[in-house]
Amino acid sequence: MSLKKLLLLPISLVFSAAGCAGIGPNATYYMGTTSFHYDPSYNAYMVKLNGHEIGGGFGGGMNTSPVKFGPQVITWEESNSDKLHRAKNQVTLTKEDLKGVKYLAVHLYPDDTVEVTTSNNWPNPTEKGLKWQERIRKNGTE
Repeated sequence: MSLKKLLLLPISLVFSAAGCAGIGPNATYYMGTTSFHYDPSYNAYMVKLNGHEIGGGFGGGMNTSPVKFGPQVITWEESNSDKLHRAKNQVTLTKEDLKGVKYLAVHLYPDDTVEVTTSNNWPNPTEKGLKWQERIRKNGTE
């Protein structure tokens, strides 16, 4: 191997490792992911963030998933039908949203809108979701 190649090898390794570490425009962050579903009329499953399945079960299941900043595509299925849901609102994550955090939670609301939260501690349900869930239980409808 030539001296030039030997000198360039460490530099190329640093840049390839940087992409895995969350540096650059295509940075991928690997973090614990889960979901919270607030509609008691069905169980959500196959919750996906940009085509990658994440955990579920009201935060009881966790996966390690790749997450990139930018617009997110969030989909999920119903347990009691063949219905495929897609988030009605657009969630966009910034590098600051993902930098230095361990967990990401997707919150699926009964009107098919979603919210994404990040944290360094195990994720919790949102106040908005818990209020919505309680209202549905009391009224028996959305």
